[in-house]
Amino acid sequence: MAQPVISVLAYKKPGETELTPAINRAIADLTKRGGGTIKYPAGTFIQGPVEITGSSISIRGAGSGRTVIVRNNQRGYAFFANRKQRVFVRDLTIDCDRSPIEGGIYLGGCTASGADRISIRNADASSFVVENQLFNRGEEKAVSDGNVFRNCQASGQKRYHEAGGKSPFIAGGYAKNTRFEYCTATDCVGDFFDSDNAPGTVFSHCVARNSKGTSPYAGFWSEGEQTDSDHRVTWSNCKASGFRVGFGISERAKATIQSGEAENCVNAVKGSHHAYRILINTFTARNCGAGLEATDTDGVLTFSGPVTLTNVRTEKTRARNSFSNYGGGSSTNEETIIGPGCEFDKDAYISYENSGSRRITVNGTTFRGGNIRYYNGQLTELLVKNSHFVNSGIIGARIKQSRITDGTRFVTTDSSRTAIQLSLDSYNTTVENSTFEGYNKVTNNAKLGTGVRQTSRRQGPR
Repeated sequence: MAQPVISVLAYKKPGETELTPAINRAIADLTKRGGGTIKYPAGTFIQGPVEITGSSISIRGAGSGRTVIVRNNQRGYAFFANRKQRVFVRDLTIDCDRSPIEGGIYLGGCTASGADRISIRNADASSFVVENQLFNRGEEKAVSDGNVFRNCQASGQKRYHEAGGKSPFIAGGYAKNTRFEYCTATDCVGDFFDSDNAPGTVFSHCVARNSKGTSPYAGFWSEGEQTDSDHRVTWSNCKASGFRVGFGISERAKATIQSGEAENCVNAVKGSHHAYRILINTFTARNCGAGLEATDTDGVLTFSGPVTLTNVRTEKTRARNSFSNYGGGSSTNEETIIGPGCEFDKDAYISYENSGSRRITVNGTTFRGGNIRYYNGQLTELLVKNSHFVNSGIIGARIKQSRITDGTRFVTTDSSRTAIQLSLDSYNTTVENSTFEGYNKVTNNAKLGTGVRQTSRRQGPR
């Protein structure tokens, strides 16, 4: 049997200036009837916080921008649900400018619920939230699983942690398998999209956009120090523009970036004290790195722990990249892999001035104008194979072992250059099966093995 569809205005009594009593009556009615849909017409309505007290209830407006709910000055979320199933809010705008702290939508311990085509404007310190923690119920919790937010927008959120607030879009507190699809956050305060100990969170085709200079926060961030959950997060086809950090990973988050982009950020991707390997496949960092020009252990792409990169490009970058830099922390035997299809226009600093990752493989990567650099990586084993250096080279001082091989090619238009420049002691570098075109010298201190070919003719970059 089809569930009932009712109008919220049918529950409004004469003389009521706000819609809060009417929507509460409508929800109570559908709760008794086992669910249904409450429709809002086009128009602007003043409303306080509303709890959806039954499962299988949908709130539906006439369209984002057509139905506008203006929050009154009470604390609490425009719509929240605790321990419910199949609760949805669709097709409306919520203006939270007068409402303190809480903002638009909160799902606490809900399953198979979410929002679609919702725009939340001017929230004080939170906009879209999903957690195991129930709202306004002390420490009470319930399982949150399989919730989804689609085609939603958050703009103008004013505050963040300093007010006890949250990211504009956040899955946290053990919420499982949350999806944010085609969502956009614009000119907010805080990390725009966040997963904090929320296993299985997926951000798909989401955009974090800051148009007011450089935000000191992150476009996308994932963290979680808890040891009792498998905190995996995936960013697929997501873009960050105008942040201190485009995409950030720390603690025990297990992050995958697929087909992403960062522009006008300081760090395009930052792995900070991350415990697990970060996987990045097909990513572009464009016009990033301002302010990092003088640092050796931070960069456009910067990772303290292991990472695997495939088809990652930097374009018009202003600073170097920094791999396996632990900042004095413990090193790892896990391999850092800079893999096929990667292309960098600035230097890649590897295990620079600290222990870093002990094994680093550069395979099928192109350097255009940038060098591989290392310094005091005395535990580091570097393998460069099948890679292409265009007006670039390798500059190092002290390493446990370095090997350049398997068809690696160096090409330059500057005939005064040395391709592989080593200084101090502990050179421990072998070159074999590689080609050098246009350089004055192949190397000053590396050992040349078999298959090394050098030509002095100058050639243009390829």
